[in-house]
Amino acid sequence: MSNTKISFDHYYKYDELTKYLHSISAEYPNLITLESVGQSYEGREIWALAITNKDSGCANNKPAIYIDGNIHAGEVTGSMVCLKLIDYLVNNFNTNEQITYTLNSKTFYVLPRVNPDGAELYLTTATKLRSSTRIYPDNTYTELPGLHPQDINNDNKILVMRVQDNKRGEWKKSNKDSRIMLPRRPGEHNGEFFHLYPEGLIKDYDNTSFDINRSPYGLDLNRNFPSNFKSEFIPGGPYPASEPEVKAIVDFIVNHKNIGLLNCFHTSGGFVFRNPYTYEDNEMDAEDLKATKEIAREYFHIAGYKDIKSNNFSTLTEWAYEHLGIIGYTTELWNRLERAGTTSEEYFNAKTPEEVENIYLKLLKWNDTELCRKGFIDWKKFNHPQLGDIEIGGWDFKYAVQNPPIHLLEQECYNGALWAISQLASMPDCKISNSELVKIDKDVYKITIYCENYGYLPSYITNKGKNIKAVEEDKLFITGDNFELISGDYETNIGFIEGYMNGQSKGYFAVGKPAKSSIKHDFIVKATNNTASVIIKLKSQRGGCDSVEIFLP
Repeated sequence: MSNTKISFDHYYKYDELTKYLHSISAEYPNLITLESVGQSYEGREIWALAITNKDSGCANNKPAIYIDGNIHAGEVTGSMVCLKLIDYLVNNFNTNEQITYTLNSKTFYVLPRVNPDGAELYLTTATKLRSSTRIYPDNTYTELPGLHPQDINNDNKILVMRVQDNKRGEWKKSNKDSRIMLPRRPGEHNGEFFHLYPEGLIKDYDNTSFDINRSPYGLDLNRNFPSNFKSEFIPGGPYPASEPEVKAIVDFIVNHKNIGLLNCFHTSGGFVFRNPYTYEDNEMDAEDLKATKEIAREYFHIAGYKDIKSNNFSTLTEWAYEHLGIIGYTTELWNRLERAGTTSEEYFNAKTPEEVENIYLKLLKWNDTELCRKGFIDWKKFNHPQLGDIEIGGWDFKYAVQNPPIHLLEQECYNGALWAISQLASMPDCKISNSELVKIDKDVYKITIYCENYGYLPSYITNKGKNIKAVEEDKLFITGDNFELISGDYETNIGFIEGYMNGQSKGYFAVGKPAKSSIKHDFIVKATNNTASVIIKLKSQRGGCDSVEIFLP
């Protein structure tokens, strides 16, 4: 077992995360290479780990998956999943057959926290923000009149203010549980009524109605990628990859040609976003869509999370597929609704106050039993400097809604780690399966090389990648000593080698054409003395490398 221990009784801040990464990489130099791929807006290093058995080949020569976490500031569970994955891999290498085979033949690229600035602000203050800490689009928000959300009762949370106003109040307490606030009915006049506001202070308050000001942190790093970028969409930034965190990610992926799969860990909801993003399923290449959905089903088997077509744009997952032909997923971890005995469908389809109340009752029952009443902060009286006597309460958004409570964190991370491992198992696995040597004349030989793909995916990963030429054809190279190449080339393109998914095109209950998962190629060589030998190498950009040495008798 590793001497570098990891704990799931809290969410790691930057210094602790950095210390862990350096310690684990130093303990396992044969498995882990740690590097900084760039710096954040505030100057923090963005760490990346290449995890593979170096004794069986270098990381860049093996099929790879890219994994990251925490591009959105508050989605800190994503970072913890990455740490769980690292811990699981090193502790199971050479003891678990699947992990050993995977690290011998494939590579994990793991960037645990690609937005260290946002996560640090989120974890060390009451602030809630979407992504980057760069003030955008301008710095005037703090001067605007209206309510500015902030922690005013010093409990390190920004909750909800319940302000009683029996004449103008929009909300009322539920008769079934006074913690629940329901809409005031049309024409309802008798009873207690309330306004609900984010916890905070009001600039230029004049005892009348006021606006709620938006956050000054207006950037969304996951709308800053160079695919379907919309300049009019302010959170996307001024231009594609304008933000240093995004540029670091783009450069890393572009420079690692062996990446064929991608998984970005987010929260929350308990589902997986997948391509296509800006068009319909029936407009996506059918083979690519099938592979994308079938791989996603592996997470359903692990955690029960379904795949959903996304309608977002300029995201990392969309860019990876549209520009590079990489199959990508945005995994939305943590589903509190499921824990409370309801569903996302029920939650989002609730239209009437009665339906909403029923869902809130389930959530509060879960809070009272499993969370020991810590997920929902009971309403407490507070004397507001502008509004007078009010109450402050509501859900602990950071650690009950957006991220799992601590006692549920490790299980969520464990399932996420297994999901990443199962993804990488679907990558192509291209090998030289056999070679034949036949003497056809004095010192002249025909060498036949058989190349096969034992993986699910083809060596080109997607038709998108093949069609836009984002991936090179598989190649054979011949080198050696004391030989002459009579027929063939020293470097030969052999096309692509299909995976076994290509033989499943007819669906589950029909027989289609078999996959072209093997290729044969001949060389004619002449030995120039009695110590001649050749080395033939197979290089598949996303399917791996292999070689065989043949002695010419």
